[in-house]
Amino acid sequence: MNKKKPSVLEVAKEAGVSPATVSRVFNNNLKVNPEMKERVLAASKKIGYKRNFYAKALIEGKTKFIGLILTRFEIRHYTGIVSGAESVIDDAGFIFIVTSSKYSKNRESDKITLFSDLNFAGIVIISVGLSDEEIVDISKKSSPLIIFDRKVKGYEDKCIYFDYHGYQKSIIELLINKGHKDILHLCGPIRLQVYREKYNGYISAMNDHHLSERIHYIECEGATNEAGYTAMKKTLKERPFTAVACQNDQLAFGAMSAIKEYGLTVPGDISITGFNDVPEAAFTSPSLTTVNFDYSAVGNFIGKKILSEIKKERFTDSVPKFKIIERKSVKTL
Repeated sequence: MNKKKPSVLEVAKEAGVSPATVSRVFNNNLKVNPEMKERVLAASKKIGYKRNFYAKALIEGKTKFIGLILTRFEIRHYTGIVSGAESVIDDAGFIFIVTSSKYSKNRESDKITLFSDLNFAGIVIISVGLSDEEIVDISKKSSPLIIFDRKVKGYEDKCIYFDYHGYQKSIIELLINKGHKDILHLCGPIRLQVYREKYNGYISAMNDHHLSERIHYIECEGATNEAGYTAMKKTLKERPFTAVACQNDQLAFGAMSAIKEYGLTVPGDISITGFNDVPEAAFTSPSLTTVNFDYSAVGNFIGKKILSEIKKERFTDSVPKFKIIERKSVKTL
């Protein structure tokens, strides 16, 4: 049988004070006599009393919890982002809780509702299921809500978003400047804003360089190693391209594997680029040319942004910038 947890009344009895005095001590009331405070703290330690901070927060109608709802934990670059956000949130005295929606609209909605019902101080979500209208509507009834990796119409000032169009365009132009004209683009699901913006960056670069007739892309259902491998395997027999621009590093890793399995080399036969610069990108063979952003800095930015919303403070920090990292997976023709 589990031993019953000590109560405030037992602390009061052990310290020889009233329950009200115990309460004042635990609520840091400055009017409490220092000697009395020491007696209460010593008594609580002696009998093993621990405060139920969450119950207290519910009673007061506020907590020190901040929730982050990812799409799925398996996405490689989330690790650094979560770590960066946690460091800022921890330093501010809040508790950081992370969960995932598994790309489910219902799970997104349910978890925002759950966090709000539990009086979370703030919520950050990477949303792919809810519509712009639904997000705006939910935000009116939820705890302070920040949207990461997406621009929501009518809610732009509460969104953290990057110029995916511009950076994807830049890496396509790097390939073009190295002599590549037949560039295959491996996309994630274009229905999702991030992948759609990258796709538009590819189209824009090809059009600007008068290569619209050579546009060639494959939309993968998932932006994974397996998806990149499968897509590349299907199209290698045709091979009307000298370079492959992938919308993330996972697609690139899978594509590189298929290219090598087919008996071709990177970049000797086919050049390849990624996006996100996950840690493995520097250690593939050959090392991967990709688009980098500082995950920890992005996480710090998220933490500062949600804290500014909670505290109703003006936030003027700039979104961290991307940069192209040139390695050995691209050949100049």
